[in-house]
Amino acid sequence: MNPRLPEPIPWHRLYRGPLLLAAAILLAPLGARGGHAYLLPLAQLCGICAIIVTGLTLLMGFTGQVSLGHAGFYGFGAYVAAVAAVEFHLPAGLAVVLALLAGAALSMASGFMVLRLKGNHLALATLCLGVILSEFINRSKLTHGAEGILDLPEITLPGFGKADPLGRFYLIWLVAWLVMLWGVHLTASPLGRALRAIHGDEAAAAALGVPVFALKLKVFVASGVLAALAGVLYAFVYTPSYLGPEEFSLMLSVMLVTMGVVGGMGSIWGGLVGAVAMTSLHEIILSAGGKLGITDVSRYEQLAYGVLLVLMLIFCPRGLVPGLRRWWPRRFLAGRTSP
Repeated sequence: MNPRLPEPIPWHRLYRGPLLLAAAILLAPLGARGGHAYLLPLAQLCGICAIIVTGLTLLMGFTGQVSLGHAGFYGFGAYVAAVAAVEFHLPAGLAVVLALLAGAALSMASGFMVLRLKGNHLALATLCLGVILSEFINRSKLTHGAEGILDLPEITLPGFGKADPLGRFYLIWLVAWLVMLWGVHLTASPLGRALRAIHGDEAAAAALGVPVFALKLKVFVASGVLAALAGVLYAFVYTPSYLGPEEFSLMLSVMLVTMGVVGGMGSIWGGLVGAVAMTSLHEIILSAGGKLGITDVSRYEQLAYGVLLVLMLIFCPRGLVPGLRRWWPRRFLAGRTSP
């Protein structure tokens, strides 16, 4: 007798989230009018971080492979596109394709080596990889080191002028929406169930015929390409006037992992919520520090992140989105059945 296969998720449940996100993207600029125009650049940065964290969610939350070096892939994609466009005078479209191919090649080569490790050894290897890429960006003559690269080409949507923050917002979030849609579809597919099996027990998954190493490598490459894509958007859309190495530090890698943990590593939507929440918190802390005249805000920022993580581990250890999914039905049912 054949075992009963799990029923597929109905389309209206599977794509309800992407449809709601599309509506939110279309309506979000209405809240950034007048004196709130500063919210558009913040929303652009949230979209860029959401793309990276989606890749990290697939890698860490679904496959169980720790990575502390994705800021390196992020900066690598940005600098490959910038150097190709500015130093070698390639068209912007060709520079984007070259950056994505270079990100795929780098992540495949590094993943082929580091994914043979497990646990703390894997985390340390990816951390070293991120440090190597960061040092290369800071010290290489090709990237102009700390001086950065000026006058990058700007990519805009048709119908929007250059330096139009609304056009930048829609372009970044269009890419982010497509990435989220792909992530939702992937995690609901048989491949997504295979990734969960690898996370649960690699030996058992291999015994069932799952190509464990091949799938881990594919997800690592996909997450690296998404990070490189986010770097291209950062260079050509978010800050086309200047690209510097200070944005791709080791602290950013830790911040990206924190975004996934806060939102919920086992959920694609958790990555989105964590990216928006942590990016907004970062800007709030910087703004508050400036108003209070605090010169070294980073110390207080790290303290705030530490307190937040402790509170998350106590009250919501699986992250915001999985925690709310468990809390809301219980709360709703309790309200219906309690005397």
